[in-house]
Formats: sequence, C-alpha cells, structure tokens
Amino acid sequence: MAKFSNTITLIFVALLFSGFEAQTIVKGPLCSRKSETWSGCCVNDGQCRDHCVSNDRGLNGYCAGGYPSYRTCFCFVAC
Repeated sequence: MAKFSNTITLIFVALLFSGFEAQTIVKGPLCSRKSETWSGCCVNDGQCRDHCVSNDRGLNGYCAGGYPSYRTCFCFVAC
C-alpha cells in the first residue's frame, strides 16, 4: 500500500510541475516600437507601461528619446 501511495504522490508532483512549465512558454521575440496612441512627453515609465498594455496591445513599455521634452513612449510587442 505504501508503494501505491508513493506512486500517486510522484504522479501528482509531476503533473503539478508540468503545469508550471506550460505557463512560462515564450511565444516569440519582442520588438520595440513607438506607441501609436501616446500623445505628449513621456516622463514616467510606469504610465507608459500601463498605456502600452491597455491601449497598444503591448507587453511592456518605456520612455525613450533625446532631450527630456522630446521623450516619447515605446512599447514592446510580439514581432
């Protein structure tokens, strides 16, 4: 009976870890592009990230550019 219990436990642990592994699959490379819907100067990376995720179907976002008044929001999207 103990051998059966160990086998069931091992199967359960294997299924549990295989479920975690399936969630970490990357679907492809990421590309950076200028946000299509951002307007104005970008000074806060957090706001840019939220904007990219909610409006541009992006996965992340960051502020970039030259002089601070010319900075704009760039989004990471699937290539």
